[in-house]
Amino acid sequence: MERPKYITRFVITISVLLLSIQLGFSQSPYRDPIYKAYSRGKMDVWYELMHSCEKNVNSDSFNEQLELISYYYGYTAWLIGAEKDDSAEKYIDKSEKIIDKLLEESPENPTLLAYKGAYIAFTIGISNFKAIYLGRKSMKYIDKSIELDPENIQGNIEKGNSMYYRPSAFGGDKAAAIEYYVKAVKSFEKQGLVVNNWMYINTMTALGQAYEATDQIQRAKLCYEKIMRIFPNFMWVEDELYPDMIKRNNL
Repeated sequence: MERPKYITRFVITISVLLLSIQLGFSQSPYRDPIYKAYSRGKMDVWYELMHSCEKNVNSDSFNEQLELISYYYGYTAWLIGAEKDDSAEKYIDKSEKIIDKLLEESPENPTLLAYKGAYIAFTIGISNFKAIYLGRKSMKYIDKSIELDPENIQGNIEKGNSMYYRPSAFGGDKAAAIEYYVKAVKSFEKQGLVVNNWMYINTMTALGQAYEATDQIQRAKLCYEKIMRIFPNFMWVEDELYPDMIKRNNL
């Protein structure tokens, strides 16, 4: 059977700060089917759902536009992982137009700032040589997000991603990345943003991979087992990451 293509952990969750945004997301008709598409590696289904959301989004609704950005975000990450750079650039452009418009209205919104930094990082992912002049710009937005709200979910995810993927010579630190992923996971759980939330499970998966990359194998094992307990049939962990880790480490 052909291995499903998953969204890469290059970037990985709807980060919602205010109660009204949390409620809006939980009531979205796209949340559950997007999760199901993600858990089964069905990016063709994700694509159809994303474009339905795009077609129906209310341009006057902050919550709905933020939701659409999150779906672009996941799809763009997958495109980059699949080396479909031309398509990825299309969605980077779409997303940044929305983000920039919303930032004009809310220039100190931590979630928007984190997304801005993430999309700059996407551009670096497509063209690594751009890291020389875009890396600092990306981190400026991400650090500002955390400065404004140290518990911000998206800010902590992006900071974790930056620390994980950045070369150590340029400040990367996988152990430090774990701290940010843990903060994001705890915020998801504290705010009740767990059930059928693809971004929560993706962040949990990122945490498990970071534990394994820093030779914290037992913690990685427990993290993956927690994912399989809460999200049964999540193919990426159940069929690939967990059994591969067990085999590599003779557990």
